[in-house]
Amino acid sequence: MRRFALISIIAAGLALAAPQPLFAQVPAVVTQLRSDLDPAKLAGIVDWLKGDVEQGRIPGAVVLIARDGKVVLHEAVGFADKDKKLPMALDSIHPIASSTKLITTIAALRLVEANKIRMMAPIATYLPELKDLKVAVERRDATGAVSTELVTPARAPNVHDLMTHRAGFTYFFFPKNPLRERYRELGIDRIDNMSTDEMLAKLATLPLAFHPGTAFEYSIATDLLGHIIERVTQKPLDVALKELVLDPLKMQDTTFSVQGPALQRLARPAATDPDLWVFEWLDVTKPPKRFSGGAGLASTASDYSRVLQLMLNGGALDGVRLLSPHTVRWAMADHTGSSRGIAHPGDGYSWNLFNPVRIGDGAPFFAGSIGDVYWGGITGPRYFFDPKERLVAVLFLQAPSQRAFYHAEFRAMVYAAFTGMSRE
Repeated sequence: MRRFALISIIAAGLALAAPQPLFAQVPAVVTQLRSDLDPAKLAGIVDWLKGDVEQGRIPGAVVLIARDGKVVLHEAVGFADKDKKLPMALDSIHPIASSTKLITTIAALRLVEANKIRMMAPIATYLPELKDLKVAVERRDATGAVSTELVTPARAPNVHDLMTHRAGFTYFFFPKNPLRERYRELGIDRIDNMSTDEMLAKLATLPLAFHPGTAFEYSIATDLLGHIIERVTQKPLDVALKELVLDPLKMQDTTFSVQGPALQRLARPAATDPDLWVFEWLDVTKPPKRFSGGAGLASTASDYSRVLQLMLNGGALDGVRLLSPHTVRWAMADHTGSSRGIAHPGDGYSWNLFNPVRIGDGAPFFAGSIGDVYWGGITGPRYFFDPKERLVAVLFLQAPSQRAFYHAEFRAMVYAAFTGMSRE
């Protein structure tokens, strides 16, 4: 395992020797720092990960931290494939599952800016298969018996509902109920069992979980957003995302299908991970039958850091602008207010147009700043970015059973590295 790549620079003092820039563009509004991150504590993050590899908690990991557009830590530890004794590398490719959602939403927002997708339009405008959706409502009679009635929704679900997970869709793997069990039986969430048209036809036979706009339930909504992108652009989602996001950002290792020589760089979970079913559901080694805009991509830590830096920069990177700064500011704000529901991030966070956004200093299990944004994926990766601190942090690991714990531990160590000095 190679040692912390920038340790000699950091040990000399970041105030005297700045790390090499990963991102050529740093906005002029960025303030000068009177202090930086404690190099010993940054090195401690690597030591923590190495220790967990040695203890068998994870097979390996890649960590990347950038501040003010400059990388201050980028290290790989452990194994990409422990069974084959294949070391983790900086450019190891990871299935990123729900980290796909941010990329799909950025593509959709570009089409919103071009007036090709309208936020308030019913989703059936673009996906007519879903024009007659009903809502499942439970009724209890005088004897206490419960029945389910299908009723017309108070209003049709719209594009904004998809982005905020308030359209009434769900995921099969949440606590069992009749609707989620039907999702599982029909394979609605899978990427390997049917085409987009076939999936939409099956989804159209199922009810919504609630009236659109009245609750939050993390769901396949971003998959549907991806299928709207396909209909609007008249291109498969892999091509549309390449044109709208991946190629402009030079994200060359971000793909829906890891094939050929790239398979040698694919990070895999430990054979003993209790959640291996995740990788059957989201197998990126096979070309998908349906492109999942909510969960289907694989990427590298450095590739993914670019899309986070884009949002931190207000929609531009390396001289290329993908979104207006006004669109980014609006997209990153709280869009769900007091709504709560299945897989909501909980107290201290609300939901913006793609991820949880922090709305209070207290309540969460980890440090941060009001306005910071985080998420990850069911396969294990975690990330967050903090506009106040001009901070991007990525931790890619294939350990689905550990993902929530790692997010809290990682954030604690990253924020602990701040020296506490103020900005000028």
